[in-house]
Amino acid sequence: MSLFPAYNTAAQATKSDPTASSSAASEHSWLTNQSFIPFGTTTEPAETISEESAPEDNQSERTDADHQTTVEVNRTETKVSKRQKSKHKKKHKKKQSKRRQSSSSSSETTDEEREKSALALPGPSAVHISEAEYYTDVDPSKIYFTVEKLYRPACPRYRLGTVKALGIRSNGMNPGKERYKRYFRVVKGKERNQTSASKVGQEEIFAREAELERSIRAEESVDKWIELVRFRQDHPIHFDSYQNHKRELTLIERARRHYPYDEKLLRLYLEAIVRVHPTDEVLNLIRRAITKDETNVTLWRSLIRNKQCAMAQCIVPDVLKLYEKSTRSLFMARRSDETMLQLFRNCATFCRQAGLCELMFGMLQHALGMNVSERYGTDGMFSSPEHFQPLIEYEELILKSGLPMNEIWLRVELLRGAFHYLPFEGGRLASDPQRMVLTDDVVGYVYPLINKSYAFELLLVALKLMKFPFPRQYDEEEAYEVDYSEQLLPLFLHVFRDRSLDGELYAFVKQLSVAPSYIKANIAHESYLELVRKCLALAIDHFEGTKSATLLTFYLQLERILVCEEKASSSPPKMLLEEGKAKPVRARVKNLLKHTHSSNQNSLLVYAEYGLLEYEMTGLSVACRKIFSTSVQVYCSTEQTVPSTSDIPVEDDNDLYHLVLTMVELLLLDGLKNEAIRALTNLALKRDELTFESAATVPPDTMKLSALQKFSDRVNRAVRHESQPDSSISTPTEQHFNRNAMINAIKAYVIYLALIRSNLTEASKQLETFLYLFNDLSNPRHRFLRQQLYEIYIQLYEIARLGKKQAHLPPTENLRSFLDIVDRALNEFPSNLYALRTVVFNDNLPWLRLRGVLGKHLTPKAVLLLVIAARYRESCTAINQEEFIPTEASPYKQRILNLLGCALKSSSTDSASLLYRNALLWRLYLRELFDQPNAPPGYSVLEQCRRTLYAALEACPWNKALYLDGASCAPQELSQLLDLMVEKQLRVHAIPEELAILREG
Repeated sequence: MSLFPAYNTAAQATKSDPTASSSAASEHSWLTNQSFIPFGTTTEPAETISEESAPEDNQSERTDADHQTTVEVNRTETKVSKRQKSKHKKKHKKKQSKRRQSSSSSSETTDEEREKSALALPGPSAVHISEAEYYTDVDPSKIYFTVEKLYRPACPRYRLGTVKALGIRSNGMNPGKERYKRYFRVVKGKERNQTSASKVGQEEIFAREAELERSIRAEESVDKWIELVRFRQDHPIHFDSYQNHKRELTLIERARRHYPYDEKLLRLYLEAIVRVHPTDEVLNLIRRAITKDETNVTLWRSLIRNKQCAMAQCIVPDVLKLYEKSTRSLFMARRSDETMLQLFRNCATFCRQAGLCELMFGMLQHALGMNVSERYGTDGMFSSPEHFQPLIEYEELILKSGLPMNEIWLRVELLRGAFHYLPFEGGRLASDPQRMVLTDDVVGYVYPLINKSYAFELLLVALKLMKFPFPRQYDEEEAYEVDYSEQLLPLFLHVFRDRSLDGELYAFVKQLSVAPSYIKANIAHESYLELVRKCLALAIDHFEGTKSATLLTFYLQLERILVCEEKASSSPPKMLLEEGKAKPVRARVKNLLKHTHSSNQNSLLVYAEYGLLEYEMTGLSVACRKIFSTSVQVYCSTEQTVPSTSDIPVEDDNDLYHLVLTMVELLLLDGLKNEAIRALTNLALKRDELTFESAATVPPDTMKLSALQKFSDRVNRAVRHESQPDSSISTPTEQHFNRNAMINAIKAYVIYLALIRSNLTEASKQLETFLYLFNDLSNPRHRFLRQQLYEIYIQLYEIARLGKKQAHLPPTENLRSFLDIVDRALNEFPSNLYALRTVVFNDNLPWLRLRGVLGKHLTPKAVLLLVIAARYRESCTAINQEEFIPTEASPYKQRILNLLGCALKSSSTDSASLLYRNALLWRLYLRELFDQPNAPPGYSVLEQCRRTLYAALEACPWNKALYLDGASCAPQELSQLLDLMVEKQLRVHAIPEELAILREG
């Protein structure tokens, strides 16, 4: 039997007589079904079918309705006298009574009417049904508003025998505990509690804001306004972030009406308008502010930053016009040289990233020639010939290769960018007019320095623009400046690094390197390396004293990095350099030392760096020991000392301490602990016996205690000198690259203490004392000292771990205390490479804990080192596990993708974030997404690369390297990328139409 009467024709036919009228009635009996009856209407009997058909159904429905009515009436009578019932139940009773009345009225029919309606059915041939005969419900009926439903809760109640969850034993000691409640009651209770808590929280926020407002009215100051602004930022009251930002902006505008010239409020205002207004309105607001004060550096920087970082506004000539206007206005206002240098650095960095390397080197030539030495402008250093024979040969090979046009364009573009980075200063040039850079093109961005003492800082800016790897960060960097992989090369300068990671590090740097560069990944790297060497050589000859020695150490550090690069690129990687490759390095260094200043020929800083270079080439050999021993002997023979060394000023023998400590690090690296102790003992007591050529015996304990007392007295004198009230707050730039006298004294003391005590307890206590003495983070001098103190602290743990490893003992140092020191160091200096290397490349840390340590201090360098560590661990996993299946997706691959995706997406809310505006991280993310050979089925790699590419261009629309990587990782978007590059007027060396003509010819 069918469930619906409309389809139950067979059952009705068996009950009726086999006549024609009965068969017709059974066929069309579904028309008289209750479901077809329109409610609340009366129709004529000739046109419609009466609703009183199907008496059996109506009879059963009436019986059910009567039974339900009786039950509901009895229930209502028993409960009507109770006043505690809710309004919901009263409304429910009214609806039930209405439902009973409607159902009873619709069921009042007679048997005679049912028979008449049944006999009135026509035959099959006379039935004609059309759409016009159906009833269309256009009037609202109240019956549709009443739905039969169960009262809450819609499930029976059960009595539970226990009051605790399953699996937990009940001891019966807590009989007053509440029984389990229904789910909907618990949820509603929680919602009510949360609502009341939020109301209480908002009331507290409003009360605190009112209190801050009253304090401002009582005693108005800028700090109190800023405190109120920060409080609103930390305690939003709206769910919509836009409303919260708008509320903050209103408060900042109120504060600026009272203090219109305050710099802190201006920065807060410039940050707030970006979150509230669109880019074009932001630019108009800043321009109107600049018309009132054209000498405000903050306004000019904000205008350039918002223009440069907006996808719709970033057009290279327009941004360069802003740089030119700001430089002219600030120079006419005689702003400080630091401001002018920062503006020049930002402008040149923008030119390099946009591909305008010819313009950048033209600016460097004029700036260095005007402010440093005339040889930079007249020596022909920053110029190149029109044609390069290797370039022509490589282009012919690419054009004849038969590759598709997009691949041909990409390779030719990269090839020409590697060769054509210097301006052409010849006669007529017909091939590429953009290679000609005239004086009028760069004169708007270069101005003479007011104070010539800033010439050294200008030279450092030029080296940074040429991607020189500085061993230590000495200034604040913009978000978009650290976009080159060569910034990780100073890791090769760390003595205690794990040399098994050099190959992975160099491969990573080589992969992300962009021409022009001195890395061997580029074809024309030899000429660029020669340019950097020549620039350093001219600077060494120009400057004198400590500045010249610092530049000479830069030259030696570059040579050491190149030696490490040569060893890491060899297959298999070598620990020592071959003699045939070591000879040219020694020849270049000796030739430079012969033609430098006499002060550099006797500088112990230079010879310490030279000894480190020899150690990288040949290890702790006779030649390396000879360099250190000869330097110490020459210094001790020429210095004029008194019998008591306690009266010598700390600064006079600081270079000697630096050289001896460098040699002590090398001795400890080779496991010669006794020689290291002997060297430090002689440094404190018997300098005339200080030598590194022969194996030394362990000094007696009395001598060790005397030497320790000497080191302690030296530290006390250095700390007293540094803690004087009249001591300088600022630090000279050249001191950022050389160890301070107090730092060297502390390092010698704590290392000697750790070596003779064979533990880190006392040394750690001493370092904690020094960190407590210099704890003013607002003081630049204290920050400079604290950074180096943290490096010494971390180095102690490295020495202890290395000693245990050489003695084949399990590591016993406290990993928790080590991580605590690293966390404190990264909290103050998140980009410190020394601290990052020690924690990222630590074998004892699992990946999850490593992410937890660095998750709070994510910087571009931290993310890059995490990717290198993940790749190295992946390679070690593939080598060690025999059951490793290369076709399966590696877990470290997914970890890298998660790391990069979270780092870039989580920082997209902050437009000035170091991670979001870093093009190097976006390029790395693109390459990692593209390199997924074992992607899961249904996952489109090219589509994901396309989305990431456009997100990267939205963050860094001026960076040409992103467009080139996009052409490689998302080749289907090449035509759109070319249109964007032409629209933004980035530097394009090759045009597809030109290459098509060359290929056909």
